Amino acid sequence: MNNNTIISIALISLTLLFAGCGSSPNAKIYILNPIDRATSVPALKVEHRSVAVKVGPVSIPDTLDQSLIVTRTGPNILVADEFNRWSGDLQSDIQRIIGENISILLPTQQVALSQEIMLLPVDFQVIINIREFDGALGGVVTLNAGWTVARKGKDKSVMSKKSVIQENTGGADYQAYVATQSRLLEKLSQEITAEIRRQLTK
Repeated sequence: MNNNTIISIALISLTLLFAGCGSSPNAKIYILNPIDRATSVPALKVEHRSVAVKVGPVSIPDTLDQSLIVTRTGPNILVADEFNRWSGDLQSDIQRIIGENISILLPTQQVALSQEIMLLPVDFQVIINIREFDGALGGVVTLNAGWTVARKGKDKSVMSKKSVIQENTGGADYQAYVATQSRLLEKLSQEITAEIRRQLTK
């Protein structure tokens, strides 16, 4: 083995060593936020008791059911970013946020998720099927969801609707993107709560 070969092998080894010692960028973790409770409206009661609402099941597309945040770069292109992630399970977080929003907007302390045990009789169950919940960084984000409000008890009824809500992020980073998604869930929660209120006043 000549000197040039030895020097080349040594240089390659040092390059690999320093590359291995280098630190990769840390992933940023994001969460969805519910409505601020300071915006709460006066309590709505039914027969002098709080309305009991069960939220779920909530379903999301398989393409979004992952820890990586998904954005859209074209009509048929979705991108999952390795360094921008959800803090937990996105489907569970959406269900939790909508439940929290309804408890604030209605408002009532009697809101449970579908997997939780509710000791009081359920007045309403909310079922949500999210078909689209993505968009472009610095562009428009879309929430396309079909949802059902089923009234329980003696006044049984089922109302199913579809909501397509869009909003511009107003910023080109992931923080603005996730904040926009939180606002879209707030708007969906407002539509669902409005239907519950409508049924209560019938």
